[in-house]
Amino acid sequence: MRAPPAGAADLAVAAVAGGVLVLAGNLVAEFTAFEWTLWAIEVILALSLVLVWGYCGIFSFGQAAVYGIGGYSYGVFALNLAEHTGETLSALVVAAVAGAVFAAALGYFMFYGNLSNVYVAIVTLATALVLFAIVNSTAGSAYRIGDAVLGGYNGMTRIPRITYRLPGGDPTTLTRVQFFATCTCVALVLALALRFAGRRPFGRIAAAVRENETRSSLLGYDVRRHKLWVFTLGGAIAGLAGGFYAAWGRFMSPTVFSLKPAALVVIWTLVGGRFSVGGAFVGVVIVEGLSSALGGPSGDREAIVVGALLIGIVLGLRGGVVPTLGRLWRERLRPAVMAATSGGPPRVGATALRPGGDAQAGGDLEAPVAGGIDTGAGEPVEAAGAGARLEVRGVSKRFGGVTALDDVTLEFAPYQASCIIGPNGAGKSTLFGVLTGYHQVTAGTVLLNGEDITRLGPHRRARLGLGIKMQVPSVYGALPTQENLWLAAYAACGDRAAARRHAGRILAQLGLSEAAELPAGALAHGQRQWLEIGMVLATEPSVILLDEPTAGMTRDETEQTERLITRLRSRATVVVVEHDMEFVRRLDAPITVLHMGELFTQGSFDELSRDERVLNIYLGRGNEQLGGRGEPAGRGDADAG
Repeated sequence: MRAPPAGAADLAVAAVAGGVLVLAGNLVAEFTAFEWTLWAIEVILALSLVLVWGYCGIFSFGQAAVYGIGGYSYGVFALNLAEHTGETLSALVVAAVAGAVFAAALGYFMFYGNLSNVYVAIVTLATALVLFAIVNSTAGSAYRIGDAVLGGYNGMTRIPRITYRLPGGDPTTLTRVQFFATCTCVALVLALALRFAGRRPFGRIAAAVRENETRSSLLGYDVRRHKLWVFTLGGAIAGLAGGFYAAWGRFMSPTVFSLKPAALVVIWTLVGGRFSVGGAFVGVVIVEGLSSALGGPSGDREAIVVGALLIGIVLGLRGGVVPTLGRLWRERLRPAVMAATSGGPPRVGATALRPGGDAQAGGDLEAPVAGGIDTGAGEPVEAAGAGARLEVRGVSKRFGGVTALDDVTLEFAPYQASCIIGPNGAGKSTLFGVLTGYHQVTAGTVLLNGEDITRLGPHRRARLGLGIKMQVPSVYGALPTQENLWLAAYAACGDRAAARRHAGRILAQLGLSEAAELPAGALAHGQRQWLEIGMVLATEPSVILLDEPTAGMTRDETEQTERLITRLRSRATVVVVEHDMEFVRRLDAPITVLHMGELFTQGSFDELSRDERVLNIYLGRGNEQLGGRGEPAGRGDADAG
């Protein structure tokens, strides 16, 4: 019997949970329903952080501040227009829009200002505290918007409850039980929407950004724009929660912008599990239920017990309550149930995971198929785009007073491979950063097929056809291997089904089909190298930049990589930065030697192996030829023999 689709299962669970909660709300005392309504509102707020932090990795202390913006916006709009319109549902819309606009404005300056996550947390917290100081100083009748008096530290009062009016009917105010049912249903609908979004490209790209911003940019995704969209949507949800809160308490005060609410949202999410929408519900119920049982904020032991609970969960249940229970079910309880019902233990496949994340059951996963990454029919994995001409003209790059590149001019012709070598500190990594767009040049120009791309960022260069493999394998370690390839293919084609097919083909050609569901971080080093090369090829680039592609590979894997590059240069421009001289020799490609940030010389392997100057700067005196594996001896004249 086939299992129901994931979406249908989620909908069924939400419908049952909603029905049970609404029924319970009708059976309990009115005060209890009133308290539960606040919890439902806090769940909505926690869901906003699940989206922002759990889905996209943006650690924000500002969700409570946006919540306050939404609450005050609801109060101002409802106090001024409710008597005329007979309803306040439009005020809830205003609260959500105000939260989204505020989050978008703040997010624009943070993300397009290239702030790291640590500084994003600091800025969002500082923003909340600034708002607290501003709103706290608005006491007096002069601080008003129409009929809405801000109230300063005394707060805004007499805020209307949730009221609706049907066409031709009279205004109707929700009862406390109806309000609880409404907030609960909204929380469940939002949870379903986030679950759905997590399976769509929007959520999958957000997860990619969370796991590895650098690789996401190199695939062509605009990381800053995607983070801004996620942060804005999170602001809309938090603003909506603030509108409900204002209607619930009929009061808004500056304390909503203080440190405690900012921290509480993070605590709810951590306790329940930041990667899970169910964690928002569980975290709020655990923390607020325990707080209520201990007498609320006025209780003597509330802060101590809640703090101890947080420390215990963070240390003992790293992912939060819901993910930990889910992992316990998958790894222990479900196999036991299956064994009991089937009469024997479940079969352990070759790709089972240990708790630490390593592959087990029979040793290492298969290496790429013999003879290169190739299909059974012999079709090689190749870039589909035509080769493009890549040029650097008079490029210099300075870091403070240090000159890393000095007036370098190079040209990489279409349909050929080129190698860049040089001792440590020669400027190879800086040149690679200039080509990829991660370093802006101090002087000079970078051209792709005659088009000036000097000022373009990595994601825009990727969209123009640059495929980039980093020195250290840059993959999405926490995501399945197949998902890594899907994200790369989707960046190129924008079609989910086509990306799935393309990813499946490359996965088979890499010899990693059995590891499709394994996290990429569980693969061996050589397999991660192959996976990253496969991700580059999935984008169908016209120029392929490879930074030490054979680092950490076995001899067989190195030979496969050499054969792959030989095939690729008939379809694309290939630039290789490499230290393995035997690999460079086998490529039989033009070689550029950098030294102290300058273009030292160029030529074939045979020509350079007879050049005493190259031997001196690259491997040291006493060597008769370039060769062997490993790092160069350095820039000095030390004897390498």
